[in-house]
Amino acid sequence: MNDELKIFPSMIKINHPITPSPHNSIGEYLPKIGITMGDPTGIGPEIIIKALSMGEPYQACRPIVIGDEKVLLDTIRREGLPVEIRVIDEIPEEGYKAGKIFLVPSSQLETSSLTFGKPDRKCGEAMVKYVQEAVKWLNNGKLHAITTCPINKRAMNQAGYPFSGHTELFAHLTQASRVAMMFLGPKWKIVLVTTHLPLKEVPKRITRERILNTIRLTEDGLRKYFGVPEPRLAVLGLNPHCGEEGLLGDEEREEIVPAIEEAKSIGMQIRGPFPADSFFDISAPRFFDAVIAMYHDQGLIPIKSFGLKESVNFTLGLPFIRTSVAHGTAYDIAGKGWADPANLIKAIVTAANLSKYHR
Repeated sequence: MNDELKIFPSMIKINHPITPSPHNSIGEYLPKIGITMGDPTGIGPEIIIKALSMGEPYQACRPIVIGDEKVLLDTIRREGLPVEIRVIDEIPEEGYKAGKIFLVPSSQLETSSLTFGKPDRKCGEAMVKYVQEAVKWLNNGKLHAITTCPINKRAMNQAGYPFSGHTELFAHLTQASRVAMMFLGPKWKIVLVTTHLPLKEVPKRITRERILNTIRLTEDGLRKYFGVPEPRLAVLGLNPHCGEEGLLGDEEREEIVPAIEEAKSIGMQIRGPFPADSFFDISAPRFFDAVIAMYHDQGLIPIKSFGLKESVNFTLGLPFIRTSVAHGTAYDIAGKGWADPANLIKAIVTAANLSKYHR
């Protein structure tokens, strides 16, 4: 379960805006972004405190944290940052500024019983509660979008929530019929056909219908959120060399190619399947607006190799904007003060920018 990536130390610069305002430079109201704390024993609390001690998030939005007061206060003391927590039961319109965190308290964990990297059932319950609370506030029109910090999937399941990750939990809470993980990186936008599955289970989920649904979600998302009028899509194969005409696997000719051909028949600009091992060759750039990958690591290795801090997870198919960091709970550095908030800031700002399409 330890799929976390190390976030290297960085210099934390405190950058308080001189005149905090709920408006941007042209007078528009800044969106309210709910930030869920994630695993209390991971780096989520630390990157929240660090990110919201800086001015950049407040230039893009009005952030509201959904989490645990004691955990965040302990983090503030440990990090020694000039940050205060303001507990709220209603989302305020004004008063947002760097170093002042509005918190919707959604758990009351005993911090003395918490151990970094070892979430228990209560932590799992808390992680889910933060998400449920954020969705409630968003459905009530109090938030414009959600940004999530990383969770522990095993702890969530131990708490009685049988989901393989945030994406599946959000789909359940919103009754979304089709969702997909889109990763926004500095070089590519990559969308996954399957998400958090054991590798041996992936081929069973590579079906024509699932691939076509992912292609449709991707094209719709590119048009709606990124202003691409005629998206150009690439589809990767599943097997080495795209199956070598069946010698190394049948998924390409039986499921992937038929999905591509159907997409073409309804007017989509799409090509593939491409062998995944050579597609991302940076010496031969390919001009596509998004890439459809068959499974988790196939898509995330190139995303994280070429700009982890700049990459953001964006969920397609939900009735609202949800972004997330592209890293995990990073248990190896949790509590050491080394976590870099850059990726969380990127996710918050991305949510703020995308949320204008949902107002």
